[in-house]
Amino acid sequence: MKIHTKTHTLLSGNVPTDMSKTDFKNSIVTYQISRFEVENCLTERLVHELRVHKNNPLIQAGPGSVIFMVTGYDYDSREVYQIPEFVAFIRKANESSPCWIYYAAPESYWLQTVVFCISKTAYVSGSRPGFRTLAFSPYEAAGFIDQQLDDCCELSIIAKVSEKKSKKHLKHVFGCFGIDLP
Repeated sequence: MKIHTKTHTLLSGNVPTDMSKTDFKNSIVTYQISRFEVENCLTERLVHELRVHKNNPLIQAGPGSVIFMVTGYDYDSREVYQIPEFVAFIRKANESSPCWIYYAAPESYWLQTVVFCISKTAYVSGSRPGFRTLAFSPYEAAGFIDQQLDDCCELSIIAKVSEKKSKKHLKHVFGCFGIDLP
């Protein structure tokens, strides 16, 4: 099986690229969120493309196939979760209930970043060069996952993902929050 990398980005200003004709089957998707979108809190594209709908082409990439990237902050020494505009962007996007747990690659730490941004109890518990430990309530992490499980299952059904692959993905999702599934 050949894995393709597809990049979907906002080319300039508020003009999104068209991904409706892209075949995402068996792809790893690098999904870029621009600084322009973050600073202007333009969540519409992200929310639309992470929606639960049978005509959403991104579903076909399969669970855990999207690696989210925030562009335009290359020379900023802060981590994205330390940027107030990014936190506001994630909070606004999360209000529309995108199914982060279906799309995001668990090993990319995107899910932890989202929970850190939306959590009321989050803090950085340890830091040394090149390594930071994000901390938040396990109840908030469990609530975040719980709110998305039905949508995640629906997306897996739409994409015809095997039960074995779905379980493996969910085990990874739970594991990235330190929760072991049997």
